[in-house]
Amino acid sequence: MKQYEYKIITPLINREEKLNQLGFEGWELVTVDSGTMYFKRETKM
Repeated sequence: MKQYEYKIITPLINREEKLNQLGFEGWELVTVDSGTMYFKRETKM
C-alpha cells in the first residue's frame, strides 16, 4: 500500500521559484483553498 506525507503552504511572495523547488523534491499539488496550497508525495520506505 502506498503511503504519503503532506505539506501545507500558505500564500507565497516568490511563488514560482518555491513551486519549482517543491516539484523537484517530488511534491504534487493536490488542491488550493483560499490561497493555501496542499501537497503530497509518496514516502520512501
